[in-house]
Amino acid sequence: MKQFLANRNLKYLFILSLILIICIIIVFLVFKSPNYKKQIIFFEEYLKNNYALDKTTIKEFVKVFEILYKEFPYVTEYVYPIELLAIGIVETNFENIKGDNGESLGYFQIQAPTYWYLKHNYPEFYQRINFFESWYWDIIKERPDVQLMTSILYLYDIKLRYGEEDAYSIYNGGSEAYQDKILLRLSILENELKKFNRR
Repeated sequence: MKQFLANRNLKYLFILSLILIICIIIVFLVFKSPNYKKQIIFFEEYLKNNYALDKTTIKEFVKVFEILYKEFPYVTEYVYPIELLAIGIVETNFENIKGDNGESLGYFQIQAPTYWYLKHNYPEFYQRINFFESWYWDIIKERPDVQLMTSILYLYDIKLRYGEEDAYSIYNGGSEAYQDKILLRLSILENELKKFNRR
């Protein structure tokens, strides 16, 4: 009889734990959802107000975040629009250029080997934005959506493999100075996001 009661209590404890975990996940998603959407809007407004990017480029960036939010939500748990805003500012101040002696390309300064790695490991993302071309500057400079998607996937992949603590440093080849720049920019952007959300 004692064994029966113990098993029954264990079963109830398991069910209660499962319900609690489901509730925590739901609460997380409910609060995360508006925050992510607000960050998309903030990303868009920040670019419109601070950079001379054309409307089409900004629209392409926003489309990428919306695709991720709707179709690949597991990525949005690791990488946020505000992070990409900081990376774009620190890397190129949102200029679509070649850097590192022509080795790094675009707004977020991704190198060709990184792109090939990501395209091989995450093909469904590139298929979703209809990008089947090679990673050449003449092609990639016209595709801000591909540049942003690649940067997001790169940061996502780094965080999965190495953890979040050194992700920004690894993004730039292990530079702690770069990580400090990103963290400083993120701090500034987070304050601006708070003001933006109060409007």
